[in-house]
Amino acid sequence: MTRAQLKLLIFLITVGLLLGSVATAYWFYMRVIRPEMVVKSEIEKIQKADVPLRDPGVKRFEAAADLIRVGRLDEGREAMYNLLRQFPESPTCEEAKRIIGEINLDRLFSPTYLEGKVDYIVQPGDRGLLAIAQKHKTSLDAIVRLNGLRGNTIHPGDHLLIMPVDFDFAVNVTDKKVVVLRQGRFFAEYPAVDVRLPAGFRVPAEVKLATKSASLDGKPVAASDEAYLDAEKVIPAANRPGVVLRTVPVARVEAGEGKGSEVASLTPQFGIFMLREDLEEVFAMARTGASLKLIK
Repeated sequence: MTRAQLKLLIFLITVGLLLGSVATAYWFYMRVIRPEMVVKSEIEKIQKADVPLRDPGVKRFEAAADLIRVGRLDEGREAMYNLLRQFPESPTCEEAKRIIGEINLDRLFSPTYLEGKVDYIVQPGDRGLLAIAQKHKTSLDAIVRLNGLRGNTIHPGDHLLIMPVDFDFAVNVTDKKVVVLRQGRFFAEYPAVDVRLPAGFRVPAEVKLATKSASLDGKPVAASDEAYLDAEKVIPAANRPGVVLRTVPVARVEAGEGKGSEVASLTPQFGIFMLREDLEEVFAMARTGASLKLIK
């Protein structure tokens, strides 16, 4: 091969490589870069036109709501749960949580919805409601509420509906929400009127619930007492003073010196403050040792 032929071969190879590079670059531009530029351009047009993006959770929510409307509660509730898991940022999630909570709580406290509950017959050796509650890993308050009891007397042969109390709790201190969890799954949600934690308490944190209590005019009240509904309920955290679920503080009248010197004052207290009717339900679901997470 002469020198001229060698130069021509090298030239042709160089031209071939150059053309191949150009073809590859063109393919990459048309298949990768250009589509991305088109999508970016379309997004910019939408943003400039202030056209709201379609919420992908809306269709899921509407489909789940339709199932519930026609009485297919289990299917509708599960569809709502799927919505929470797949589209947690959807604005429809708040309404989905409310609906899920209503279904769960209605079933939990309904004496006619028996799934997961036990019809217990009081035995001659039973030593009262508290002993029965401890034996069945439930709470005295749950037995009282579920069976509509107004007295402490039970007799062998009496039927008691027993439901398991296997709940944990979380408090979002930023959004002021009390979340009920059952076996780690969302169960219901309540608003917190206020959240006031002790100075120096750091969030996030996890604590355990201590023994619940109820009192009226400073005196303890039993769950079976007729005055129980009017009593102040308190669910404290173990070894964490000031971390406590309680009702909103009420004004009290104090008598001072001199005529007409009575004034109404509000006792400042720490706690997670809830509406009375909401705390009543949480009180029935809470148990000693349950987890309470505080998150932002």
